[in-house]
Amino acid sequence: MMKGMFCTVLLVGAWLLAQGQHYPMYSQYMHNQAVLNPAYNGSRDVLSTSLVARQQWIGMLGAPSTQALYFHSPLKNPHNNLGFNLVLDRLGVTTRNAFNASYAYRIDFGDGKGRLAFGLQGGISTLQNRFRDVVTDKAGDLAFQANSVPILVPSVGFGIYYDTRRFYIGVSTPYLLEARNSAFRLFIQKNNSTASSRPAMLATGCLIRLNPDLLLRPSLLVKYVVGSNPQLDINLQLVVKDALWIGASYRPNDAIVGLLGYQINPQFRLGYSYDATTSLLSRFGSGSHELMLRYEFGYRIKAMSPRYF
Repeated sequence: MMKGMFCTVLLVGAWLLAQGQHYPMYSQYMHNQAVLNPAYNGSRDVLSTSLVARQQWIGMLGAPSTQALYFHSPLKNPHNNLGFNLVLDRLGVTTRNAFNASYAYRIDFGDGKGRLAFGLQGGISTLQNRFRDVVTDKAGDLAFQANSVPILVPSVGFGIYYDTRRFYIGVSTPYLLEARNSAFRLFIQKNNSTASSRPAMLATGCLIRLNPDLLLRPSLLVKYVVGSNPQLDINLQLVVKDALWIGASYRPNDAIVGLLGYQINPQFRLGYSYDATTSLLSRFGSGSHELMLRYEFGYRIKAMSPRYF
C-alpha cells in the first residue's frame, strides 16, 4: 500500500464522515455573510473587503485549507449592490479555484422597519487533481506522474436577506447547479445517488443590549442537504464597548469553536477562531485555525452607527 495514497483515502473518508460537504467551511461567517448569501452584498453600506485564511485539522496530511477574498459595495443607486469573491480551496491533492460575481437588489422600508434584499450569484470553478504531489513508497509510479486535466464547473446561487439594526434573517442556496464528474465527487457531489450537492442555508441572529458597554449577539446557522441530516451552528458573542468581541460556537458532532475579534478602528477589524474538534477526526489531527481581516473604505463610516451584522 502506498503511504501517500493511504493517507489521502483516510482523509477523504474522514471528511465525508464529518461533513459530507463540497463547499468551504468558515467559523467566522457571521461577520461576512457574503460567504453564505449573495443577498448580503452591500448591506454594510460601504465598500467592504474581507480576507479569510483557514487551515483545518492541523497535523493531518492533506487536510483542507482555504484562502478567500470577498468584497462588496452598494452602488450610487441605493437599491443596487455588487459583490465579487475569489476562493482557493484545497483538500488532499484536489484543488479548486472559484470566482463568483453577485448582485443584490435591496428595498429599504424606512422608519426603522428594516431592509429586504434579493441576491443572485454566478461564477465558475476550476478543479484539478494534483497527482504529482502524492508521496509514494516506491518512486516512479506511473499513476502519479501527471496531474489531471482541469475541468470547469459553473455555479449559480440565490438568496434572500432581511435586516434591521438589531435583527437579521437570511435564506440561501449557494449552489443551485449540480455538476457530475467521477474524478471530483468529493467536491461536486456526494457518493450517494439519492443525495444532492445543493445545500440550503438559514442564518439568523439578533442583538441584545445588556448595558451601555455590553452587547449580546446570539446567532444560528442551519445547513441542509437532501439525503443528509441538518447541520447546526449555534453562536453566542459578547461585544465589549463596540470593540472587543468574545464568544463561542457549537456544531453538534463536529466542533466547539472559540471566537475572538477586535475592531481596531472604524475601518479595520481583525478576527480569529479556533475549532476544537469533537468528532472522530480528533484522533488524527488537532483543531482548525481561521484568521479574518476586514477593511471598509466608506467615506461616511465614521458618521455611521456601528453595524453588528
